[in-house]
Amino acid sequence: MSHCRFRTSWGGVLFCQDPVYLEGFCKFHYQALERGEINEAGVLHERLSDQARRREINLHGIRPPEGIYLED
Repeated sequence: MSHCRFRTSWGGVLFCQDPVYLEGFCKFHYQALERGEINEAGVLHERLSDQARRREINLHGIRPPEGIYLED
């Protein structure tokens, strides 16, 4: 796979499109893994209660389908 293996929970079908850095994750998602914000499967930890950070992790590197706009 040439892109990050993090799969967003937004629809559950979109992957982060950033290039792979380590362990199949891009640099951004790998750092989230190291901080314990996601697990090895790329799933957001329930204990991460900061909703802005959850959204940032979940939407990083996503290219939504044409006609779909994500709020900042």
